[in-house]
Amino acid sequence: MPAPKPVPEPSAGSPAAGGASSASGATPPSARASGPPRSSQEPLSSRDDDIPIPDLKLIRRIGSGAYGEVWLAQTITGALRAVKVVWREDFEYEKTFHREFEGIQQFEPISRGHPGLVNVLHVGWNETRGFYYYVMELADDADHGKDIDITTYVPRTLTTDFKTHGRLNLEFCKQTGIYLADALGYMHSYGLTHRDIKPSNIIFVGGACKLADIGLVAAHGERSFVGTEGFVPPEGPGTFASDIYSLGKVLYEISSGKDRMEFPEVPDDLSAGEWKLWREWNGVICQACAPNLKERFASAADFAEALRTVGVPKPVPLSSRLWSATWKLVLWSLIFGMLLSITKRTSEWRHVVPAPESRELTPEEIAQAKLPRPGRMWLNSFDHKFNWKTDPDRHVAEKPVTLESLQRFLDDSMQSFEGEVVPTTPKGGKTEYPVVVPKTDAAAFAEWMTAYDREAGALDDNYEYAWKQDTSVKRSAANPDWVAFRLEVVRLHFGQVIVVTTPDRAEVTHNGVALGPTPLGPIRMKVGNAEFVVSLPGYKREVLKGKVEEGKTLKLDKKLKPTDAVAFGRKWKNSLGMDFVPLGDVLIAATETRRADFATFLRTLPTSQPPPVAIRSDVTLPMTHVSRADAELFCKWLTVVERGRGLLEPSQSYRLPTDDEWSMAAGLPRERGDSPASRNQRARGIYAWGLVWPPIPVPGNMWDRTAATKAKRKDGIESFDDGFVDLAPVGSFEPNENGLRDLAGNVWEWVQDDFGGEDPNMKRLGVVRGGSFRSANQDELLASHRKAVPPGTQTDEIGFRIVLSEYGVIARQDDE
Repeated sequence: MPAPKPVPEPSAGSPAAGGASSASGATPPSARASGPPRSSQEPLSSRDDDIPIPDLKLIRRIGSGAYGEVWLAQTITGALRAVKVVWREDFEYEKTFHREFEGIQQFEPISRGHPGLVNVLHVGWNETRGFYYYVMELADDADHGKDIDITTYVPRTLTTDFKTHGRLNLEFCKQTGIYLADALGYMHSYGLTHRDIKPSNIIFVGGACKLADIGLVAAHGERSFVGTEGFVPPEGPGTFASDIYSLGKVLYEISSGKDRMEFPEVPDDLSAGEWKLWREWNGVICQACAPNLKERFASAADFAEALRTVGVPKPVPLSSRLWSATWKLVLWSLIFGMLLSITKRTSEWRHVVPAPESRELTPEEIAQAKLPRPGRMWLNSFDHKFNWKTDPDRHVAEKPVTLESLQRFLDDSMQSFEGEVVPTTPKGGKTEYPVVVPKTDAAAFAEWMTAYDREAGALDDNYEYAWKQDTSVKRSAANPDWVAFRLEVVRLHFGQVIVVTTPDRAEVTHNGVALGPTPLGPIRMKVGNAEFVVSLPGYKREVLKGKVEEGKTLKLDKKLKPTDAVAFGRKWKNSLGMDFVPLGDVLIAATETRRADFATFLRTLPTSQPPPVAIRSDVTLPMTHVSRADAELFCKWLTVVERGRGLLEPSQSYRLPTDDEWSMAAGLPRERGDSPASRNQRARGIYAWGLVWPPIPVPGNMWDRTAATKAKRKDGIESFDDGFVDLAPVGSFEPNENGLRDLAGNVWEWVQDDFGGEDPNMKRLGVVRGGSFRSANQDELLASHRKAVPPGTQTDEIGFRIVLSEYGVIARQDDE
């Protein structure tokens, strides 16, 4: 059976989509004969005269299409919004109008559950005029970002980015694809499909991309004739698989620079360096856009995971089950960084246009106008009226909390309702529906409203909501612990708090919110009883309590008790402040051992011999001039000290990494060979930072052009500058996927193995890995390169990092 023919792509109306109100459950009205969609440049018709949208002023139409028109609007507090108005007369069939209205009703409560979906703030309809509408957050301006001039505003979408820049950066496309596929998977988990994914329906809000035109959202399996030609799969829209197909076509267009109808042709301008990555990328896109839906990804989550692995080195097949655990750690770290990386990477190529010269009101003026003021009536972000009261000074809601207001809280927090609705009709007034709920729900609603209005700018940190029982609401005696209540806005009073611990650097939290490390403060804190939780890896978690008084400072001082805190499989910080990250079944130091760490060790030795370097200066530099035996002695000392403090079990100890563990840390699969000598440089083209040469971006401290020029030499790495001429402080560069830094360059690092091999002159030599700040040779910087040196070597280029493990345990358990 042939697939239904999709409608042509409408003009960019819907994308201009920014809490939350449920739409009325009533049925939208019947209406007049349908008419063609209008251009946003057409003069207003009679139906444009005074379109009644409560609490919003429609400024101008900014887009229209086959399924509605989008208006730029302003709230009574000055905030700009996008409003989509959908007229009954634009639909040939009434059931289609009903379906679209039901779709937005279903989507509204879940729209705020994922940052990749446009937020729907309110849904409503007008029976008399024959339309429904929904209010959304407003997209950034295509040229000016968040600085919006209402006279020239054009929403920023993938379409506008594509027209401005042509074929987009592949890394940006990858991160955008992961973000959108994840958002799509979230929609699908609620049984909803989008049905019209295309570049013009993907907007940017605050620099982050979001799926928009959610008026076309419908239940899974809703087979209606919507969609845009080229983005709709052969079987038609309305399924999860068809959404995956559409997103794949979007990613094809923006990454290839070609029209979707040219799929799967490849770009004409790929460089040799891009070709390998493009082939891997194109394989994922081709699977998403397979004509046979059985060949596509089973879910949007699978699509997102496949995109994440593009460009990530793949391990060779192994019998070890530890590879699976290692790569899962990599993928989860990518997910965690995804939200920040999209905006960061976009800024690397996106042209920045200066903000408009003037606006009607400054942001400061708008912000001040929203706040409650003593002696004056105040409207909150829901436009609820609060009257000023004295003794004590506060603003009190004119009416008790109703089901409509509570519903916003329940939807946003995904909570269920327990209580009673009490219809109340004031004399000569309209019937209202106050709620009677458990006291805990009243308190939770007040706390949620505080956070909501602070985010909306209606309150600042000097105000919060409280609740008070409203005895005027008559109710049944079903549950005496339930209350009707009104909100009050009270001004807060503050004192100061200082938290000190021994040792310091303990993390302090208050009500689940991280405040920072000790010594902390003084920080401003609301008056009253306060409770703080302090925690430091290796020490017992403590709860500190005190009373904060207005204008006074509360000081809490606690000596922490050491405890067994090491847990393999998660990050950990030892008593010297050295960070450790998981590596298979062991923990490995995230950086090279610092001079400060080694200085602590040297102070315990009964010797007057001066240290090999000035370790009291530049304490963050890596420790150098150490032999393999020196490094091993440091490990033994630190093991004894931390066992004595109760931080390590007798079965746990510090040591140097094995040669294979160092390879694993650098991202190498298991190498062929039974010794460092036989494994040396057998894995070609793989570096500790990835697969490219010269190093991009800067992964470590190597012999760059700046260093070579200063030394009056010409052998620095071409087109590379790490910012350092000599040694760099440890951790100066971004970590790899495993959280490890400085694996390439800065200093060579000792491993515990001998070099081995058949040559008797080399067999007993020690092994150092990773290169140094003087390394420029491409082979020397291979992740698989080993340098053989006498174990007693002490130079300014050799340092070490350490491993923490259970006795006899190594990172890869089947290592021989």
